[in-house]
Amino acid sequence: MAVSTGFFKKIQRWTVDEHSGEILFLPFQADGNPYKSKVFLVGANPEPLLQVDASDIQILAETLVDSALFSDLFRDEIAEASREYKGSQNFASWLKGRLNEQVVLTSINLLNLESNEVKQLKKESDPLYLEGFDKFIEVLNEFEPEYLIIQGSTAYKLFLEQFKEQLFEKKVDDLQVSVQILEQSGIIAKLQLNNGENVNILVCRSMGAFGKEGKTFGGFKEKLLQLLQ
Repeated sequence: MAVSTGFFKKIQRWTVDEHSGEILFLPFQADGNPYKSKVFLVGANPEPLLQVDASDIQILAETLVDSALFSDLFRDEIAEASREYKGSQNFASWLKGRLNEQVVLTSINLLNLESNEVKQLKKESDPLYLEGFDKFIEVLNEFEPEYLIIQGSTAYKLFLEQFKEQLFEKKVDDLQVSVQILEQSGIIAKLQLNNGENVNILVCRSMGAFGKEGKTFGGFKEKLLQLLQ
C-alpha cells in the first residue's frame, strides 16, 4: 500500500511528540491497508521498541503498512521483542491464512519507550503518558474496525480504565472477571465510535501463550471464525 500525503500527515501526528519533535509513539502495524481491516489486536503498549530519528518518519510510515519491510528494517528490534509480540504475529498469520483477513496490531497506550520509563511516566501521570491514550483513541476512530481483541490482563485493565463507562450491550454480568473466563464469552460488549458505528469487544489471554499455532486458543479461534465468516 502506498502511503498518501494525507495519510502520511496522520501517521506523523500519531508518531511524533509535538513538544520534542521526536518519534515516541508506535500507532499501529499492518500488512496492507488498515482501513480495510475488521480486526484490531490490542496490547498494553507497543512492541518492538523502536528508536527512529524524526528525519526517517517517511520510511517509518511505509513500514507500518508493509510487514515485510517492517521486519527487514527492524529485524534486531523484533528479535528482542517479547513472546507476546511474536505470538501476536503468529495470530495475525493464522487469521490471514484462514480467512485472508488482515489483523492490525495496536495498543491501549501508544507510547513506545522502555517499560521502566513508561511505568515512571504513568506513576507521575505525565502528559506524555496520557497522550499515548489519546493517540490510540484517534487511531481507533480513524480506522473504525468492527472487532477489538484485547489481549492479556494488563491491556484489559487499561482498557477498562479508559472505556468502562462507555461500554454498552454488555454480554457478561461482571466485566472484572479474569481474561481466561472472558475469552470463552466471545463478544463481551460494544463501544461506540465517533461515526456512530459500534465496535465489538472481545478479550483473550496474552498472545504470549499463543505460540506458533495457538493450540490452547482453539475455542477462542472458533468463536472468532464464526463472527467473521
